[in-house]
Amino acid sequence: MLDAVSKQWKSIAAILAVAGSIFLYQATGRNVQVLADGKSIQGFSHGRDVGAVLDDLGIEHTLDDLINPPPEQQMRGVHQIQVVHAMPVILDDASGLQWIRATSKTPANIIADAGLRIYPGDRLWIDGQPEDMWVKVGRAVSRIRLVRGHQLTVMDANHVTRFRSGAVTIDQALFEVGFMLYEGDSIDPPLTTLLTDDQTISIRRASDLLISVDGRTMQVKAVGDTVGEALASAGIGLGGLDYTIPAVTDPIPLCREMQVIRVAEQILVELEPVPFETSYQPLETLELDSIQVVDSGTYGVLENRVRIRVEDGVEVSRQVDEARVVIEPKPRILGYGTKVVVRTLSTSYGTIEYWRAIPIYATSYSPCNLGVPYCGSRTASGKEVTRGTTGVIRSWYNLMWGWPVFVPDYGPGTIEDIGAGIAGRDWIDLGFTDGDFEPWHQWTTLYFLTPVPALDSIPWILP
Repeated sequence: MLDAVSKQWKSIAAILAVAGSIFLYQATGRNVQVLADGKSIQGFSHGRDVGAVLDDLGIEHTLDDLINPPPEQQMRGVHQIQVVHAMPVILDDASGLQWIRATSKTPANIIADAGLRIYPGDRLWIDGQPEDMWVKVGRAVSRIRLVRGHQLTVMDANHVTRFRSGAVTIDQALFEVGFMLYEGDSIDPPLTTLLTDDQTISIRRASDLLISVDGRTMQVKAVGDTVGEALASAGIGLGGLDYTIPAVTDPIPLCREMQVIRVAEQILVELEPVPFETSYQPLETLELDSIQVVDSGTYGVLENRVRIRVEDGVEVSRQVDEARVVIEPKPRILGYGTKVVVRTLSTSYGTIEYWRAIPIYATSYSPCNLGVPYCGSRTASGKEVTRGTTGVIRSWYNLMWGWPVFVPDYGPGTIEDIGAGIAGRDWIDLGFTDGDFEPWHQWTTLYFLTPVPALDSIPWILP
């Protein structure tokens, strides 16, 4: 009977042990809320630490995941667990491509977690789209491209500014940091230049200029140290002959005014006649003092290439660059008579015999009527001045000295003296004594009396 009682108590003890274990198991379990990637999961777990609880609930986790509280922390007092699973991200920067696992959705944090430093001016592209690296991205990130900024130095007049920029071109970089550019400013290198590291950008500020050009005066903004540089900056070109006031190489004047003179040249071809010369040839069949045209001659043609200079529409000069005879003149040939014919003439002095007669202008003189303030009675031949001594110009005298002549109403005489003559006229001066002086100023005829001189001494054409 004792054995039966003992067995009964053992059965009761076993039941109580099982019930206690059940009670203890129920007592050590708990309801847990897990926020996994923003999604709420409710569960019951007997895990003693956070990692065990996540295992109980079937929530995968790795060392790269963000778990709060951490997996090793005991569950005492923990009612909520936050899990952010790390996502695979390709990080592309100057060093190349690398795979990382990221839990943050803020690009800057992802880059920092990868052990990379971020500098001012760096730029970020997420899955091909530009993003602010400090703003949380509201989508899954698979690829991050980090573009490092360039170190730039801007020389703006006397001011130096240094900064980093992730812009692509110079104009983008200047705009992003607030540089104001105005019409006429000069930027070197040009605004569209791609940025490079340690690049220096020079800005020359334009100033006001007053330029007179093409018939108008305009106010422009331009840069430059010389007149030529300022005009180029203002987009005003100079042609081959154009010039400026002041000169293009001169510094910009203090008055800030300059003038452009437009110069044009043209070549004008002018034709003008070239006179022909006259030559003479003797004609034995033609009577003395007669002229016959053998060849009338022709004019030549002279071609002048005239350079005409025009400044601002006004002709300022003409000059002959080249002159050439394109048609040579042909000389005129005149034949003069060499046939001597002796004739007679009845006069109040009797009949005279002559071999030449020419119209002539006659004047008169005497020893004290010489047209000078003194008297002189001797002729060039040494004779006394009386009626019958006549004077002619030197060239005639040299050829005709002593020749006998006759002048109507004066009478016979000989060529014995030299006078000044009258320009443009054949001339003779008739001699008198002071007592019988007669004033002559008239046209008459001069007869050359026989005998005929030797033919080689006759001036066939009177000089």
